Amino acid sequence: MKKQSLTFTLSHAKEKDGTPLQPIAATVPGAVQLDYAKALGYAPYYYGLNFKQFDWMEDEYFFYDTELDFTLAEGELARLCFMGLDYRYEITAGKMLLAAGEGAFTPVTVDVSAFAGKKTPLRVTLFPIPKRQPQPQNRAQASACCKPPSSYGWDWHPRLVPTGIWKEAYLEILPAGAPFGLEASYVLTEGLDAVTVHATCHVNGKGSLTARLIAPDGTVAVEEQLEAEEHADFTLRMADPQLWFPRGYGSQPLYTLQIEGAGEKLCRRIGFRRSRLVGNPGARDQYTKGFPKGPDPAPATIEINGVRVFAKGSNWVNTEIFPSLATPERYDELLQMAYDANMNILRMWGGQYINHDYFYDKCDELGMMIWQEFMLSCNLYPDTDEYLTVLKQEATSIVKQLRTHPSLTFWCGGNELFNAWSGLTCQSHPLRLLDAVCYEHDRNTPFNMTSPLHGMAHGSYVKVVFPDAERRAGDYSHGEEFLAHVKRSRNTAYTEFGCNGAASRDYILKYVMDEQDYADCNAENPVWKSHHAFRAWNESCWLGIPEVHHFFGGYSDTDDLIEKSIYLQDLCYKTMFEEMRRQAPLCGMAINWDFNEPWPAAAGNSLVSWPNVKKSCLAEVGAALRPTLLSLETPRNRYVKGEVMEGSVWLLNDCAEAAPALTADVYLVCGEQKTKLAEISTESVDPRKNGKFGGFTLEITEDIPERFAIAVECREHPTYSSLYHFVRNTTLHATAKTHTVSGDTDDFSDFLR
Repeated sequence: MKKQSLTFTLSHAKEKDGTPLQPIAATVPGAVQLDYAKALGYAPYYYGLNFKQFDWMEDEYFFYDTELDFTLAEGELARLCFMGLDYRYEITAGKMLLAAGEGAFTPVTVDVSAFAGKKTPLRVTLFPIPKRQPQPQNRAQASACCKPPSSYGWDWHPRLVPTGIWKEAYLEILPAGAPFGLEASYVLTEGLDAVTVHATCHVNGKGSLTARLIAPDGTVAVEEQLEAEEHADFTLRMADPQLWFPRGYGSQPLYTLQIEGAGEKLCRRIGFRRSRLVGNPGARDQYTKGFPKGPDPAPATIEINGVRVFAKGSNWVNTEIFPSLATPERYDELLQMAYDANMNILRMWGGQYINHDYFYDKCDELGMMIWQEFMLSCNLYPDTDEYLTVLKQEATSIVKQLRTHPSLTFWCGGNELFNAWSGLTCQSHPLRLLDAVCYEHDRNTPFNMTSPLHGMAHGSYVKVVFPDAERRAGDYSHGEEFLAHVKRSRNTAYTEFGCNGAASRDYILKYVMDEQDYADCNAENPVWKSHHAFRAWNESCWLGIPEVHHFFGGYSDTDDLIEKSIYLQDLCYKTMFEEMRRQAPLCGMAINWDFNEPWPAAAGNSLVSWPNVKKSCLAEVGAALRPTLLSLETPRNRYVKGEVMEGSVWLLNDCAEAAPALTADVYLVCGEQKTKLAEISTESVDPRKNGKFGGFTLEITEDIPERFAIAVECREHPTYSSLYHFVRNTTLHATAKTHTVSGDTDDFSDFLR
């Protein structure tokens, strides 16, 4: 195959037939915003309010122009290939319309052999971004199209809606008899002792083709040859396939499917696993006691090759505002961070772009499970034929692209679609359609219509729930830590929960704002607000000034506020993850909101700031997700003088081997001083099980500083030891009301993602 790159110029106009303005050089893959930012000398889009520079582009037509100039030998085929056009498009050669449509995830290929030997102008016209209604400018504008709604503005994403040729665009010339357009799927036997691989491809005319399944060690496991014309179907059967497992549960063997003909090779990597969602032990009794009975909770435990897996990980959002900027190097760094934090699953949150193939290849290698959602989130999507036609096209392309990745553990229609702010149900045509597409093209991979489902839970995203009246009055001394809410709950999966906190001072000054804006930290400052510190999810999110008052009694300046906000995010994430692990096996998943960000946030819930900057809370999460650890259970993270802390020590064990009996020493740590509180002996804990053992009490006195810690140190295995940070609010004394919530509390439903 000869692959010819295409060089484009870019221009724009108010009307499709208008005179194109400002022709500039275009970068493909890319985005029109990036090209014009470079040509017009725009300031970095991520700093301050610079993202507003692109507002004028939303309602423009954009024209990518180039020239077809090629020759063909006898029998050769010329195909024009656009791997990603975002969003509505027309492709013309001279005055001939070659293709028209909409979508961002379906490759567009056109036979242009008829244009061989003559130079022909080629134009790609991109229409203004789709909007269901002109106002208000929010995510609902994306509710009648398949464009990711996060681009229209979210509590972690500015309103900046990409458009352009965001993936490769090229001309390919194929010799006679060459294969192209490989698709593949497989079926494992019930006993997992044999696999059948189905592969199809197109053929340029007639050809002799060979299909091979190459084993992880490079040997040919099975091979088939056939003569084909226009189209070829292969069926490869193999006994005793090496099975793919998630990290911590086995190895990650990967095969290569190869089709060869006329000197050309098509290759696709493939892994074999059986994925199921199964019921959580105890969930039926928890939710359906007595009569009248409702349905059982939705199954929320992942089972891979017959082995139940506790899913511990994070929600993944756009790596970049402009998806063309998501490079293999960025993916490598981010995925390694998740791996090093002991995660085994990433939820591809609905409402964002589908990642590049490299991302899924890397997850296959790492043993990182993927929960893949389609591009629907928090909207009432219509039942119209126009919308459903595009949705079916896009969903089919996505499923066929990703189904051979063993890391893809289950499909999901989208995010929070059964909730009040979306209004869809299991009878809504978009979700019935997505279920049908997944069943037709990947029926052996589970499908959920949305998240959360019955038994599962989203939220909260703040560290403290305050009484409504007192919050409005500015009294943050009372309230209840969200940790206490989780300890009372009995959910089958926590698939979104967050602990808000600030980015560091240095980060904010480098990527977000200058010193003047930094010092002027308040909800009316548009830079702080646009970068999600205030009025993102509620009035005070995500910076969390009320929580700083609740824990510390206040702050002195912006630096003090930022430092305290970070400290609280660190300690809360650690205790939240461990509490959810302690609730296994009723709980099958602990997945926080969120892992990363597509641009610089002054504050948020993420563990990693853009671009690939680790936050200190990532290390705390990694400690909480170690395969085996001694875990401290306490009622909360803030205490006041006169209270008594009651703590219990658990041994959490995700390993395939039993954890041995241990001895744990519990210490109060106040600066450099350590005071022993208890010595606790554990029994051995079975594989994939948890055990609760002894406890201790600690009276909170005046001698305990504002910040203190509890260390749980393991004598036999120091790597199992854990350290927990706490706050003593020095402005308060114990009262009956200190940690309770009475009356109405904040209802943030309209802000949920």
